[in-house]
Amino acid sequence: MKKLLTLAFALIGMLSATKSSAVIYPTSHTACVGAATTLFDSSGPGPSAGTWSSSNLAVATIGSSTGILTGLTPGTTIITFTGSTTSTAVFTINPAPAAITGAGSSFCVGSSITLASATSGGTWYSGSSYVATVGASTGVCTGAHAGTTTIYYTLATGCSASVVVTVTGTVPDSISGPSSVCVGGTITLSSTTSGTWTSAAPSIATVSSAGVVTGVSTGVALISHTVSGPCGPYTTTRSITVTSGGSAGTISGTTSVAVGFTTSLYSTVSGGTWSSGSTGVATVSTSGVVTGVATGTAVITYTVAGCVGPVYATTTVTVTTADCISGDVLFTGTPLYGPVKVWLIKYNPTAHMLTACDSTYVYASGASAHYSFCGMGTDSFRVKAADDSMVAGTGYIPTYHNASAYWGTATVIYHTAGTHDINKNITMGYGTTTSGPGFIAGDVTTGANKGTAGIPAVGLLIYCVNNSTGAILQRTITDASGHYSFSNLPTGTPIKIYPELINYATTPYPAITLTSSAASMTAASFIQHTLSLTITPVTSAVGTVSANSTAISVYPNPAENVLNVKWNNVTTGTASVVITDITGRQVISRSVDMTQTTGIASVDVTNLSRGTYIVSISANDNNYNTVLEKK
Repeated sequence: MKKLLTLAFALIGMLSATKSSAVIYPTSHTACVGAATTLFDSSGPGPSAGTWSSSNLAVATIGSSTGILTGLTPGTTIITFTGSTTSTAVFTINPAPAAITGAGSSFCVGSSITLASATSGGTWYSGSSYVATVGASTGVCTGAHAGTTTIYYTLATGCSASVVVTVTGTVPDSISGPSSVCVGGTITLSSTTSGTWTSAAPSIATVSSAGVVTGVSTGVALISHTVSGPCGPYTTTRSITVTSGGSAGTISGTTSVAVGFTTSLYSTVSGGTWSSGSTGVATVSTSGVVTGVATGTAVITYTVAGCVGPVYATTTVTVTTADCISGDVLFTGTPLYGPVKVWLIKYNPTAHMLTACDSTYVYASGASAHYSFCGMGTDSFRVKAADDSMVAGTGYIPTYHNASAYWGTATVIYHTAGTHDINKNITMGYGTTTSGPGFIAGDVTTGANKGTAGIPAVGLLIYCVNNSTGAILQRTITDASGHYSFSNLPTGTPIKIYPELINYATTPYPAITLTSSAASMTAASFIQHTLSLTITPVTSAVGTVSANSTAISVYPNPAENVLNVKWNNVTTGTASVVITDITGRQVISRSVDMTQTTGIASVDVTNLSRGTYIVSISANDNNYNTVLEKK
């Protein structure tokens, strides 16, 4: 009796020590019958740190050096680890679920089996749902793809049973080989798996047991390859087009090109090659781009592989002498990306007007954009470019060749038919970025030289210019009311406002110098005279005198040899008389002494060619503009 009490107290002491120093892992201190669990204590994995032992070898055994615990029967056992210190823990060995039944030998893709265990309350899951899925509570296992997977049945204690299931099925294959064949020709199809070949349309194409397809008549035939398997056949198909021959298609594109220029040709059939029969006249790239080399004709051929040899399509390209004007639009400031519009402008001697006879969009890629105009014949031209993405403010301004913002000072290109005027570049002007409190605004109205008009001039280009340096500060266009405005202008700088319109001679607004105390001017207005083709300012300091005024006049009109300038009640010492042709080119400039307030002076116009001219007279506070016809 005394020995039993001693043993009981020792066991209680051990249990108390175990509870107070639970340093054996895993801390759940549970294991399953039939399962192996590796233990270690807090000093690290046990194999080299000490010795393991089990108090109840009927419940569980443990490798003395490995720490691998194996559950044998349900119950508890005390596991002891003896190293630099001694650690103990009570482990509970839980029963495993009963063996899984219902797996059988194998089942097919798409079919199901029902698995079961005599132990209830567990949960089912599949080690690979790609191969087979299983209902978590039902145990119904369904095949998804051929292969094997392990199905697990797990109790709440974590103990589980497993079984390997095998899913069988016919392995899909694939067909490789050509997709077209000629009538009377053959192609060979192949598959990764041995099977049977059939044709759904043997009147179009037949197929042998070896996969050799023979074209019978034009059309499309569906060729099938069927593979047998334990779960039924699997069929793969391929459409085969049977043609009567090859076709190079139809060639399209511009078949005329100038020397040094390119044109692109296209075919309705892809996969062919391009060639030129006369490379000394024209060459052609692999993508069908034809380059003119010398005047003449060249046969361009497009070649496609046919059923019984190559087939061809041809076209004749005519290479002409270049009758073109070309050049680059240059952006020397901020790089520009996007569309740029370029105009070709010519003088119409019948209407005495400059008109845009052609235009094109080119695309800037940073520093430049290339333009060309061809087939315009012998004439004189101007070219002009504008940043199409910008309508107002600073930035690139509309510019003529080679660097003029004004049509009247633009460089004229005298073109002769059959020649190529190259490098007619346009160096784009750039509006200076300005800052300051200044503001200038005004309105532009139209009329027929009969005083102030009320019709707004819409879309008129207006420049804001540094009057001292000539640099354009900003640009804008008049709105639907004929109104314009400039802001962020500096003070202390004389500023000139200049409307720019092709064919019109502009008198700038008198220089405006804004100050910190008077930083705005909102009445810098103009009249666009549609008869005299002039644009003149409307100010209290500058009067616009029309053709029927008695202050200043000219006669005779038309004039042959002499043009008389008459003035009445004009207070000035010297007046400026300028005659320009319709293109804006100054042809006569002279001073007239108007010391006497009334008088007549003569201007010799004998050397002027017959045509239309513009006469502009500046006399103190009077500006006079009129159209002169020269006999």
